[in-house]
Amino acid sequence: MNFKHTGCMLLGLLLGWGASLAQAVLPLNEAIALALQKNFDVQLAQNDAEIAQLQNNWGNAGRLPTVNATGGYNYSRNNLDQRLVNGTNIKRNGASFENQNLGVQGQWRVFNGFRVVAAKARLEAVERIGQTNIKAQANQVVYNVVQTYLNILRFQAQKAATEEGMLLVEERMKLADNRFKIGTAAKSDYLQALVDYNQAKNTLIAIQNAIAQSKTQLNNLLARGADDAFLTSDSVSSTQLPPRSTLLLAIDTLNPALLMAKEQMVVLAQQAREINAQRLPTVTLNLGAGLNNSLNSAGFTLRNTTYGPNTGIGLAIPIYQGGVVKQQLKVNQVLQKSQQVQFDAIKNNLQTALANAYNSFDFAKDQFNLEEENLKAVKENTAIAMERFRKGTITTVELRQTQFNLIESQTRRINALYQMKQSEADVLLILGKLVE
Repeated sequence: MNFKHTGCMLLGLLLGWGASLAQAVLPLNEAIALALQKNFDVQLAQNDAEIAQLQNNWGNAGRLPTVNATGGYNYSRNNLDQRLVNGTNIKRNGASFENQNLGVQGQWRVFNGFRVVAAKARLEAVERIGQTNIKAQANQVVYNVVQTYLNILRFQAQKAATEEGMLLVEERMKLADNRFKIGTAAKSDYLQALVDYNQAKNTLIAIQNAIAQSKTQLNNLLARGADDAFLTSDSVSSTQLPPRSTLLLAIDTLNPALLMAKEQMVVLAQQAREINAQRLPTVTLNLGAGLNNSLNSAGFTLRNTTYGPNTGIGLAIPIYQGGVVKQQLKVNQVLQKSQQVQFDAIKNNLQTALANAYNSFDFAKDQFNLEEENLKAVKENTAIAMERFRKGTITTVELRQTQFNLIESQTRRINALYQMKQSEADVLLILGKLVE
């Protein structure tokens, strides 16, 4: 499958590109391209599709004739006692007998109840399933790459927010320490700031570990070494999805799982035609040529040679097959019913998943817009509180609360943004549009 347009819609919706001068930068588009080229699951799906393509031919369907060449040589020594009708008696011990034969025989089923046509249609459906499975696997791999890459960006944003919060706590800690030293505040203010600073530092360590694990996971998806170092270069921005009604209509024609379920119904329908063909007559055309040569050292015929072409036509009419065909057709009908149920279940699950992803996207976007505005107010309030603390007009408890409000607002904004992008990726996966 050609992945030339891989991720075009994804990249247009998910990311706003940012320049970076750092070394070993791995942008999302390069990570996706590398995953589609190196990922083991994609390679296996491509191999399965290639096998299905190789098997889709008229030979496997049974249309082409078969040609066999045969040959043989036999030698024996026997005691001969032969009496002919004219009274002649031939008797010899240790007489040799030789036989050589060569032949070419071709056979062609010119009619077998349209089984060949059904078999070829089945093989074509299997090939289409193989090609669609590549797209399904590629979409899943790209989704995993996007999800992991987004996690890295989210953790990096949380790291930056945590470091910013630590600077504020550190400044509060210094101010509290100075007040304690000059005797205008209790030591508990400094100790509380120190506890908050160490707690933020502990959070920072956990975030750094999450970044390292996410990068290892991404390297695994790209079939790279676990410790291959890289930096990200993408920034995340708010986007808008098409109307839900438009997306729901697109599921039937775009989702790979649903398309494969449809093709599997075609496979079962063609298998039913192949089974039913066993009830119809079979006409076979035979054509060949042969040479048979016999040499005898004793007996009535010392040498017998026959050669030349032969042709014929065969007809086989099924009369009774023990009810096997009827039973196979009933089983096939049940399988078709089950496949229809599976198709309906997949479609219903996809519609539910799409509705949930769309709702999650709308909720996260509303939350992000709210936190975007709220963060401005929180930052301004924090700056004012810090200045008032320097002047001694507010307590440490009040300043501490404003700093916590800032950290919590930043965290909510980051989580809302990345939940929105995660939901967007969910929608694209359901539609099968992560890979065009």
